[in-house]
Amino acid sequence: MTIQRPDRDNAMPQAKTGLIDAHGRVIDYLRLSLTDRCNFRCVYCMPPDGAVYMPHCELPTYEELLRLCLLMSGLGIRRFKITGGEPLCRKGAVAFIRRLKRMPGVDQVTLTSNGTLLAPYVEELADIGVSGINFSLNSLNPEHYAAVSRTQAGPEQVLPVMAAAAKAGITVKINVVPLRTYNDCDLPDLTRFALENGYHIRFIELMPVGLGAACTGVPPHEIHAAIERDFGPLSALDGVAGNGPANYFRVPGHAGSVGFISAVSNMFCPRCNRIRLTSGGFLKSCLHRDAGVELKPLLRSGANDAAIIAALRKAIMEKPAGHAFGGVAQENFRQRFLMHSIGG
Repeated sequence: MTIQRPDRDNAMPQAKTGLIDAHGRVIDYLRLSLTDRCNFRCVYCMPPDGAVYMPHCELPTYEELLRLCLLMSGLGIRRFKITGGEPLCRKGAVAFIRRLKRMPGVDQVTLTSNGTLLAPYVEELADIGVSGINFSLNSLNPEHYAAVSRTQAGPEQVLPVMAAAAKAGITVKINVVPLRTYNDCDLPDLTRFALENGYHIRFIELMPVGLGAACTGVPPHEIHAAIERDFGPLSALDGVAGNGPANYFRVPGHAGSVGFISAVSNMFCPRCNRIRLTSGGFLKSCLHRDAGVELKPLLRSGANDAAIIAALRKAIMEKPAGHAFGGVAQENFRQRFLMHSIGG
């Protein structure tokens, strides 16, 4: 068993240049979506027959992304999460990650993946210095896994990759979206698997975003109570582990941890430290708000660094105080955004 901390670099950094929004929050973390393409069709994320993908020419180039990342790191963005879609669906993703990790001011690069395309790259990612991989794993039951992901893939393809990543020194986290009728009966087995292998499992509360609005989630308090029935009382971890939103708990006798990311029932907006760059080049300052700025037109119109930095600063200063799940604009938001294009 590999024993791992919740994150190898788990002390939250302070922005060296004081990148603080209008609500006093230090913004130091970017979730960067490389592509809207994915080899899965998860029920809470994509239509069963797939989506209309953005043409490759409309994606920001890697050079454009690196320019943005360099400017952002100079402003105080020190941590980068590479997402998609499935980020490895984009050719050259690992080479991009290598260049990003070498960039001055970049303290941490991590990756979110379903794991099915990852096997050839584990050693290279470890060599690059990728400190963590979040694996989307919604069930250990092959039938339930396939029902959620709507692919022919199975957990047996992902588990060896997780083990290889842990062996290479990469922190392994398991992301689970608990869903009624799909995987709610599998949560104890997933928890046991994670804890016995020294991994960190996080239960992500279903958000009413895109197709997720048509699904029914499992309340975090129900999962918490079920875990305590099986494993005994959970002990809350002090401080911040990872990049912020999860509340982590230790289980007696186990090296791994259990986390809950509960954006709806336990709103964590007052301590939000993140912004998102969508696969189309839109900087979203809040997952559930329209606030942000289109950066791709600036990049392609010849704007200088000062103009781009001004746009970045303005977007961060206008970052909303919180999301509005269930608010007046909810239905319009559901229709406009799908998670595979925003970046999970």
